[in-house]
Amino acid sequence: MQGAFPFYQDFYRDRAWRPKRPERLFYAWLSDREAASRADAVRQWVCREQCLTGTPIGLHRLHVSVHPIGDFGRLPNSIIYGAQLAGNAVSMPPFDVTFRSVKSFERQSSWNGMPDRWPVVLLGDSGGLRTLHHKLGAAMAKHGLRPGVDFKPHMTLLYGTRPVPEQKIEPIRFVVHDFVLIHSERGLTRYNVKDRWPLRG
Repeated sequence: MQGAFPFYQDFYRDRAWRPKRPERLFYAWLSDREAASRADAVRQWVCREQCLTGTPIGLHRLHVSVHPIGDFGRLPNSIIYGAQLAGNAVSMPPFDVTFRSVKSFERQSSWNGMPDRWPVVLLGDSGGLRTLHHKLGAAMAKHGLRPGVDFKPHMTLLYGTRPVPEQKIEPIRFVVHDFVLIHSERGLTRYNVKDRWPLRG
């Protein structure tokens, strides 16, 4: 897989550039090995069909964001604690999510001097994801956190060098069994799972 993309690891490793608020906290469904493998197959197909290059998301970091919490200079313990309390308050059974198309979102400007990029994403539909977003948002508000407003279920596959029009794909279905609290070390491409909540029916 790695041979299909121009990677920039050496660039980042040599410079260790990070944004002013490098510590990001958010809730997400983190893909398991099977889900990541199936998403990667779509990613490779899109790159072949569109002759697309870009920076891929590592298989271990493929996810669907549910709610952002914030970007910080240093992670506040009070925010982590509030996020854990909110996660503890959510109860619902596992659910399906189905991805039916792939496309680019709007171009994003880079903070590290690299060229602008277009996020290439899988678009999903799932009443379960929307229910999780709603329940978790209500719990966040009760524990002093500001929930995200806009929610469009998607999984980012890579940051492409040019836009890709929406294309239908053979539907791929995953089962969401849990959600997690992720600390993203921006600029270092590292995810740390701070907490995990299983969904039980």
